Amino acid sequence: MLSFKSLLEPDLLVDPLEMARKLRLSFLLGTMVPRPYHCQVNKQVYEYEGHKAEAYWINHHAGKEQRNTDQIVIYLHGGAYVRGDINGFSGLECHLSRLFNMSLLHLEYRLVPEHPLPAAVDDTLALYRALLHDGISSSRLIIMGDSAGGGLTLLTVQALLDRHLPIPRAVITMSPWTDLSLSGESYKRNRLTDVMLRLEYISWSVERALGPNHAQLVRYSSFHSPLFGSFQGFPPMYITVGAAELLEDDSRQVADKAQNAGVDVTLEVGLYMMHVHPIFFSFCPEARNTLDNIRQWVEAKFQGEINI
Repeated sequence: MLSFKSLLEPDLLVDPLEMARKLRLSFLLGTMVPRPYHCQVNKQVYEYEGHKAEAYWINHHAGKEQRNTDQIVIYLHGGAYVRGDINGFSGLECHLSRLFNMSLLHLEYRLVPEHPLPAAVDDTLALYRALLHDGISSSRLIIMGDSAGGGLTLLTVQALLDRHLPIPRAVITMSPWTDLSLSGESYKRNRLTDVMLRLEYISWSVERALGPNHAQLVRYSSFHSPLFGSFQGFPPMYITVGAAELLEDDSRQVADKAQNAGVDVTLEVGLYMMHVHPIFFSFCPEARNTLDNIRQWVEAKFQGEINI
């Protein structure tokens, strides 16, 4: 685990695009969580009002796939908006499909630095609106994301509410990155205990996410940081975070703000746990317990509607 941390450290003297490409090549999640042989992964390109979104259907569950009626999890991967793709995350997504007994829909949103925010939000909205256009009810949809994908999940729901569009049935975030101003005390408090992330890497990623004019942009704007946006009208939320990670307060502050807005929020804090600890379900029981807690929460939100 400690060796994994060193792979996340960028060289600040290297051109950002070149560094991003190196970071993408070093991404190891697909090796640690390989795709099961019997899991089905099928590409589909969606389009809404001329905006195309590349996505992949993930099916590794007991029921027969029925996209117009079954529950669907839209999964938004992590990677600091810099990296992550279907090859790295399909193993995790296959496991989630089997655990939740649902189809997952992985979005290949555009990455930074080539496409700064809000490109990823625009891609997610295009996919979501295309699904609605295809007759899939928002009440059948869950949006789930980890790390930057968790922040993207929250930005997407805020954008849906701003546009007066139907919101998903529920939201799940694992160690969401919600504050690009890095103002939480955990960025200092957990600096020595986080075995996954370095503050230097996160700061570098903030600049890439904001784009070439990052010095002129306000980092605590809700345009980039969902923590500073509104949570009024949000669907039920499940948030899990590790107590030993830099982003701990990103989750705690979102949970507090959402609860104050009247949102049904479940916050699970893993004692001594690292960033996005549920992805390590193959290695530690705490990760499996968290995923099982999420599964039970999802089943309760759908009240027995999950098809088997």
